[in-house]
Amino acid sequence: MKFSQSGSITILLFVIAVVFTGCIGSAPSEPSVITPQITATGTTTAGTTAVTPAQQPAVTLSSGATGNPARVFGPDYHWVEYRNNITVTLPPNPRYQWEYDIKTERSMGNYEGTPAIHYKITETMDYPEWIGDKLTKTPRGWIIVTDRYFDASTNKFMGGTTTETIKGTSKPATDIPASELFSRENRPSYEMGITPFGEMNITLTYQGTESVTVPAGTYSAARKYTGNFRDGTPITFWVAPGIPVPVQYQFPNKYLDGENPFQSYELKGWG
Repeated sequence: MKFSQSGSITILLFVIAVVFTGCIGSAPSEPSVITPQITATGTTTAGTTAVTPAQQPAVTLSSGATGNPARVFGPDYHWVEYRNNITVTLPPNPRYQWEYDIKTERSMGNYEGTPAIHYKITETMDYPEWIGDKLTKTPRGWIIVTDRYFDASTNKFMGGTTTETIKGTSKPATDIPASELFSRENRPSYEMGITPFGEMNITLTYQGTESVTVPAGTYSAARKYTGNFRDGTPITFWVAPGIPVPVQYQFPNKYLDGENPFQSYELKGWG
């Protein structure tokens, strides 16, 4: 599987594929839509400044095409957590499913002397390992923390680091070069699929309402919108009134290893 920790995830997928099968549940949900703009207020104990979005009326997606940019993430939150639910087939093994939690936090900080927006992405998952001839999993034994920094004035990606902790032991941090990150409108990534703050410069089309159940709850009339990344990958969002983030979004991710990999991000909470 290809992502910022591609080696580790590829090993994980191979190990799990030997013994597990499954399918993804595509339960949808209902969030609302707003244009986020950020201003800095308050200082955290880590020396960074919390990002406080400007208060502005919610802009709810309606029927028809939204035009660009599509406003599917609102300003009234500083962090959001999703369950990343993945299904994939790695021949000759049958299709299987696995999931983990992923939380993204946003704050104002400093990167090499330049004011920067700091995104901290924490992925928490079970750690699989062989004991004799049996595969066991240490609950939440694998934690990956990625810190990404964007220029506060231009929003240009400046660089960052990734650190893995396995069963309490941390590996040395790996640098993320400034040239590595691509625009979130271009194609889905592994982490978060998309960065969950700000607008997306794609067109979304209203597809009606559906009932969606995710860890955060059940939304009986979630509004469904579909669109495409610039590389042609389709993406679907479900939004609900009063919630500043999509309650669910999902897409096939051809950049992962295996056949027909599919990801579904299901809301767990925000604040």
